[in-house]
Amino acid sequence: MVKHVNQNHAVRCFDVQALRDRHPDTSDASPKHVIPTEIAVAYGGRRVRKLVDVLCLPTGSGSAEILPQHERARCMRYLLGVLTDQEAKAEAVGCDVAVPLANTLRGEKESGENKTLACKLLQSLAHSLEGRNSIVAIDAVVAASALLKDDDVNVRIGAGEFLASMAKHNDGAVATLRAAEGNVLVLLANAAVEESPAATCGAKTLCCEILALLTTTDEGTVAALKANTVTAMKKVFQSDSASEIPNGVFLKTAAARCLKNVCQHGVGKIKALEMGVVPLILPLLRSRDTDVRLQATGALACLTIENDAKIEVVNNSARFDLCALLRDSHKSVAENALVTLQQCAEHPSARKLIRECVSKRDHALVFDRRVVGESVVTF
Repeated sequence: MVKHVNQNHAVRCFDVQALRDRHPDTSDASPKHVIPTEIAVAYGGRRVRKLVDVLCLPTGSGSAEILPQHERARCMRYLLGVLTDQEAKAEAVGCDVAVPLANTLRGEKESGENKTLACKLLQSLAHSLEGRNSIVAIDAVVAASALLKDDDVNVRIGAGEFLASMAKHNDGAVATLRAAEGNVLVLLANAAVEESPAATCGAKTLCCEILALLTTTDEGTVAALKANTVTAMKKVFQSDSASEIPNGVFLKTAAARCLKNVCQHGVGKIKALEMGVVPLILPLLRSRDTDVRLQATGALACLTIENDAKIEVVNNSARFDLCALLRDSHKSVAENALVTLQQCAEHPSARKLIRECVSKRDHALVFDRRVVGESVVTF
């Protein structure tokens, strides 16, 4: 038996959640069975605004009207799970969520968990232009940079991840460079070489990565030179953290990338040569990690423009390593090695040493007369 349904009058379909948003609850705003010091999970279109309002409550202890720290952490965890799309982030920015988060970073009595959660929320907001503008407006970058010397490892890593998310964007990098009159770079350089239980290899790697992101422009390179970043990177290569396995590889990669960016500046490469960074870069050519070899060869390609660096590179076994890298599986590594050898071959003394170690099949490639001149070799 088939049941026929009259389709002339369509069944009215409605969205329960939409009706709840349009017709809010009209019950008592302060029922007696509700505990004022506890928060509940907020649902619906108003959930972001509700959670931000909770974060704006004063914190402390000893009063039922003040939000305890553990409930504040619970609220930030809920909000972090809500900010999964651009609409929610835009609404949070419109509610000025960055203000209570920055106050959490500055709070002396705030727990390490709350500061870590606040850094993660700010990192989520930093993916949008409006979010970065709200972060810069309240000097949250300065507050986060002060946490790079915190005793809690998780707080350091959270602050580093937030600053890295800011430095990945041009406007965020400029704001970071100019914050606190350039002292953020000094804090990053000091945190990268600090020797303390909280200064783990992961925290140092984040500091070096942020410095590498900030030194992609001339303004950032000049500011990094004033902050003695070259000296800091030299100490990083000589530290025990760089010898750790496997985290030491990431630390050396980030430090080499920062040095490569600094050496692309005219004043930067002179400063690096004066500090003696070439002997520290040459051992990286034998690394098994492709990214380490890429950054090391890139730094040498920038340094060997100077005549002093040409002789220093080829006067040891590094010239054999560079010749071997001409056949590297990574195209960019091979290109950097070729450029380095060709620039070194411009010097007469270095040219003789290179000619002895280059194979026959790579001889014409390295000593290309269109690159190194007519007087190098006779075909």
